[in-house]
Parts: sequence; C-alpha cells; structure tokens
Amino acid sequence: MPTVFVRCMLFVSSYFPLTIIICILFATQQPVLAWGSLGIGLFGLILTYIYFFKIVAGMTAIQVKIIERQERDGDIMGYIASYIVPLVTFPLNGGQQVAILLIFILVLGVIYVNSSMIRINPMLSLVGYHLYDITIENDQDVYALFTRHRIGRGALVRIVDIGRGIYLEKSDERNRSGKK
Repeated sequence: MPTVFVRCMLFVSSYFPLTIIICILFATQQPVLAWGSLGIGLFGLILTYIYFFKIVAGMTAIQVKIIERQERDGDIMGYIASYIVPLVTFPLNGGQQVAILLIFILVLGVIYVNSSMIRINPMLSLVGYHLYDITIENDQDVYALFTRHRIGRGALVRIVDIGRGIYLEKSDERNRSGKK
C-alpha cells in the first residue's frame, strides 16, 4: 500500500503537464512561480519514475485471472478537462491570485491523495499505460490495474499491489489467452 508520500508523488506527477504550461505562460511575469512549479513537477515525475520502474520492479508479483474488465483510459481526458484547463486560464497578476491558486492546488492535492483519483495520472498514459477496472477470480471486489497491454476476460496477469486497490502489471510474462 503506498504511503502518503507515494500518493503525493503521484499527485505531483499527474500535474506535470500543468507545470510546463505555467512555466511557459508565466516565465516573464512570475519567474519564481514559473520555475518553482516546473521544478516541483519534475521532482514528482522523477520520483514516480523511480517508484514505478525501480521500486515496484523489486516487489513480488502475484498471478491472477481477470474475470471482468472495463477500460478507464477515458477518465484521464475528464481529469485534464476538469482540472488542468481551468487552472491555466486563472489570472496570476498579483500575490492574491497566486495565493488563491496555491490554495486551490493544495485542496485538489488533498482530495486526490485521499480518493480514488490517485489512479488517474496522464503521465502514466503518456508512457503507454492503460487503466482498467478489473475483477479477479475468486474475488468480487473491483480493482484498478495499470498495464501496458490491452487485456481481456480470462487473461492471466502478474500484478503488484501499489496500494488502495491499485495494481500494476509487472511483466510481459503472462498467458495471452483471453486477450482482445
């Protein structure tokens, strides 16, 4: 299960595209905010990379059979439209607007870290991950699965628990029967 630190890291990395936009838009008007936000976004992105590709790689995987699955890649577009686009149009002419923006991002961060939104991360989508809601054999609960492959019912996958009902497919070694 990820710690609060890991959930915060995923939040920061999910807003990396916004930090690039803020840096471009405000580099001349608010250079400290522009470069600071880009630095924070890069830091979160690097930590996410280390977590997903180094730490998770060392975790023990379990093999499960997918009974039901629903693709959730479209949730990422809703995330971008709902949060990133309005933030970019927010005027940052003075200290009050910057403070309001920072409070808004802080509130979003708390909601993101403490909810199932933690599984929605456009940066993972950019590096080829797909998001599914899955049900596994002998378990009626629904879990989130990040995988680089399209999966179908009946597929056998090796997964690692990254927390709060969120799994990451660990390797290519899986039974491709049932794959669509």
